[in-house]
Amino acid sequence: MPLPSTSIKRPVSISMFYIAIALVSIYAFSRIGVDLLPNVNVPHLLVQTTYPNASPEEIEKLITEPLESAARTVTGIKNVISVSKEGLSVISLNFVWGTNMEFALLSLREKLDNVRFILPRESGRPTIIRVDPSATPIMTLVLTYNEGKNIQFVKHSSSADDIRKLIDLKEAARVIFKRRIEQIDGVAQVIITGGLEREILVEVDLQKLKTYNLSFSDLASALRTSNVNLPAGSIMKGLFRYSLRTIGEFQSVDEIAKTIVKRNSDGSVIYLNDVAHLKESFKERTGLTRFNGAETVGLLINKEPESNTVDISERVRYAASFLQKEYPEYDIQIVSDYSKFIIDSIKNVEQEVYYGGILAFLVLFFFLKSIRSILIIGITIPASLFITMLLMYLFNISFNIISLAGIAVGIGMLMDNAIIVVENVTRYREMGLSVRESALRGSNEVSMPIVASTLTTMAVFLPLIFMKGIAGELFKDQSYAVIFSLAASIITALTLIPMLASRERKKKLNKNQKLLMDKILFIKLPENRGLFFRMYFWLRFPLIVIIKSILFGSILIYKKLSEPISKYFNYFFIRVDSFMEKVINKYERLLLWSLNNKRKVLLIMIVLVFFTILAAIDIKKEFIPESEEDEFTVELIFPTGTSLEGNSVISSEIENAVLKIKGVKSVISNIGRTNESDVLNKDQNSIDKTQMNVKLTSYKDFYNIREKTRLLLEEVKGINYSFRHIETAYSQVINPSKNDIAVIIKNKDVDKAFERGNQLLNEISKINIAGISDLRLGVEKGEPEYRITIDREKCILYGINIVDASNEIVNMVKGNEATFFSDFDKKITVRLKALEQQRSDIEKILESNLITNNTLIPIKNLVNYQLVQSYNEIWHDNQARTVYLYARVSQDVGIDEILPMLEKVVYSVAPYPDELIRISGVNKEIKDSLRGLYIALIIAVLLMYMVLAAEFESFLFPFIIILSVPMGLIGSILLLYILGESLNIISLMGLIILVGIADNDAVVKVEFILRKRKEGLSVKDSIITAGRDRFRPIVMNSFTVIFGLIPMMISIGAATQLRVSLSIALAGGLVSATFLTLIIIPVLYTYMERLSRKKLEDF
Repeated sequence: MPLPSTSIKRPVSISMFYIAIALVSIYAFSRIGVDLLPNVNVPHLLVQTTYPNASPEEIEKLITEPLESAARTVTGIKNVISVSKEGLSVISLNFVWGTNMEFALLSLREKLDNVRFILPRESGRPTIIRVDPSATPIMTLVLTYNEGKNIQFVKHSSSADDIRKLIDLKEAARVIFKRRIEQIDGVAQVIITGGLEREILVEVDLQKLKTYNLSFSDLASALRTSNVNLPAGSIMKGLFRYSLRTIGEFQSVDEIAKTIVKRNSDGSVIYLNDVAHLKESFKERTGLTRFNGAETVGLLINKEPESNTVDISERVRYAASFLQKEYPEYDIQIVSDYSKFIIDSIKNVEQEVYYGGILAFLVLFFFLKSIRSILIIGITIPASLFITMLLMYLFNISFNIISLAGIAVGIGMLMDNAIIVVENVTRYREMGLSVRESALRGSNEVSMPIVASTLTTMAVFLPLIFMKGIAGELFKDQSYAVIFSLAASIITALTLIPMLASRERKKKLNKNQKLLMDKILFIKLPENRGLFFRMYFWLRFPLIVIIKSILFGSILIYKKLSEPISKYFNYFFIRVDSFMEKVINKYERLLLWSLNNKRKVLLIMIVLVFFTILAAIDIKKEFIPESEEDEFTVELIFPTGTSLEGNSVISSEIENAVLKIKGVKSVISNIGRTNESDVLNKDQNSIDKTQMNVKLTSYKDFYNIREKTRLLLEEVKGINYSFRHIETAYSQVINPSKNDIAVIIKNKDVDKAFERGNQLLNEISKINIAGISDLRLGVEKGEPEYRITIDREKCILYGINIVDASNEIVNMVKGNEATFFSDFDKKITVRLKALEQQRSDIEKILESNLITNNTLIPIKNLVNYQLVQSYNEIWHDNQARTVYLYARVSQDVGIDEILPMLEKVVYSVAPYPDELIRISGVNKEIKDSLRGLYIALIIAVLLMYMVLAAEFESFLFPFIIILSVPMGLIGSILLLYILGESLNIISLMGLIILVGIADNDAVVKVEFILRKRKEGLSVKDSIITAGRDRFRPIVMNSFTVIFGLIPMMISIGAATQLRVSLSIALAGGLVSATFLTLIIIPVLYTYMERLSRKKLEDF
């Protein structure tokens, strides 16, 4: 027995089924997580290894190269990128998408442990870090004092009060705010940036050292031996064991000053303060954080993987407000909150679904002329959503902008099935059949076409689930959501709708209306009742009067208004019927002309395809379209060798100018390297760079303010700059490559690679390619350095160890961390250094002396030096030395337009021996993503063909449906081209969705033509009759989805680029697919029937 027949005969069973589904789904809904994006499993690992005081060249040879060779043998490696910096090696391992990262991590750990013995003994154990886009900070807080002057930059010569303020501020951030926030459930880590770290600076007078015949080593040894805290074992006393500990730690700075550094033979002693000056200071820093022009301390909040960002942000906000009240002397501000972006994005999707539903309702009201029919269709939406949410819960899929967009698209498509059933039932009802018989025949007649068309749509999304790469990870949730929605639509269309459509409406009994009104007005008094009951009656009597009066008034108003409203609607529907009849008649004439002029119709189709191909060639192509946001980042690049103070001064002037721009809310700057946890940040690796985050009052001013900032920076001489989007989990996923274009130059000789990079930079700058901006080398020569070479022969001659000569220079300039001073739970460094005036010049440094056998040896007699400029980092790409040349492409120019000109310049240069140059960046991401989507599209079409061949039991007729796919692509590409949108991964996803939608009407159309042929009608009569019968539902289906997509097409706000391109592609495709399905499909059918050797009749 067909499913619709069963549902009509068992309405109670169907009702109980959906009530049970609703109850279970409500529970499931409360358990589904909420986030901005799906949980993307990025196949990326980092290997970090430290080797203190080693140069980049030493790190490269001793650490990076052995580890790269070992890591390259791990299964699934796609490419290896590494950077060798001073004291640090970082290797980035990119795996093939789909690799099991748990096994990859274990295998990598084993390979690295196998080569551990060949690494230097002083190096640390290689640490493996799992890269997770969700590990980026979800919130940024700044901590300042409520009162006091703004401090722009603090240096060692600044006032003690300014230094103390910033030291205390960072200490408060560490002890109070960091600890309290890290106790919040879901917070993984709080990273502190900016501020000053306390240090006890012991400035040694080299002349006094010489006078007392002392060395830095003597002072360091004296400090260490005078500051001890050691376990001394344990003793037994009776039945108890007591542990012993000897404590001889410094208790104050004065005790450090009184440390005995030498005892003379005459019994006198030399104290530390006899040869040095002690003062409270701060550690040398490589970066600082500033908020609106004043130094501050930043707190970056990282969440635990798979935790709810919105919930965590809410808890952090509550904790921040509580801490503000508890510590009123501090001012804690939230300058960036990723959860607001998530909430706005999801709210936008919800609004688009809401307004789209209203527009779809109006379309249905226009075509169906019945509130009851609309309500039946409307009931299927929550019923289908209940089933969809239950399946999402079972498959562990969260609510995010991707899955919600899938649900929104799914709602539009699931309404198609409901519309087809209701419209067919209505058609039989208008033919004079009873309600029950109409529901039975109407639903059974379209059940197979509905199943076939829905299965073809589901077949389109199945390949997307198994796609690899960022596109697969990003759109897998959307595919699941659409498939679940469509599966639910089949169930509701074949069970719930037939059951509801078969229910008889209660007739109005006009003769009983007066009795009903009398009953409402009548209040029966209690008779023969007890005192208590009568008192109870009179107590509730006023309430009864009020309720009955409201009820009576409502019925009276309804009676007065229903007649004119019904009369107006009846007039409206008469005009609609008249209009639709005229449209259908014109369509019949057009269809008849098309059947009589098939070659002309096909010629018009070919012309449209030709123009579509031209538009597809000329349309702008990119990976992800740029969107407006309420903040952006400006990276300032200063000349090599710029000091932190010099960087700070110029950055301060730019900050003040940017803050004066109307619409700028705040500016937070990270000057130099402020976040040591960001080990592979190519763009923030030295003190001559600043990342300035500009927060806006509204995203609407994004492009305007960014342009004003650009014009402002053009006036600043001697600096380079680039604009970027704020780094978030969202931007990392949708734009995995930070640079639009990257020219990769590989050469064993890094000097030649650097020279080639400069040559290409100059050549590209000369021809001034339109659309290219922020052209820069990714690797720069480091700060100018004096390279001091120790003369071994002279050291041997004077009897001095080479390490002693080297350490003497290090101790004077960099300083020696002699010991630590314990202050509560924090170890404060006690650093030995030469006096500022004695270590500020290379000549003065070399004039100092080494002591050997009570003889003073000038250092300048033991060394040679020269001024050089080396690289502060060395990059490898797949184990080859590499220099990167980066460029960004403006939003109004496509990368495909730039590449030919760029390739002409790059590949016209005669290469050096062993040199390799190639172009990468977003262009590579585009090609990889498009390749995967094209394969998915081909597989989807093949699956569609198989489903349709099984439905029609024919190898030829499915081609009629398949040909509806290019009909839809015509409208999609032309509308994208006309509106100035690009062809990107999002719009391509819309085209794939369109493949599934465009065939639905064609399937039903061909099914009805075949049915009419079986009834004995001629080909022409079958086509004309089927065209008349299916015109209204086909147009209604398409218009319902198109109007439902309108809010998404014009959406503004957060993450709109994920929806606008998709919805435009869908809407444009539906317009063309609908029109061409009504005309081209019948024409193609005539050719297919001839090919299938069926009996033809004269036209």
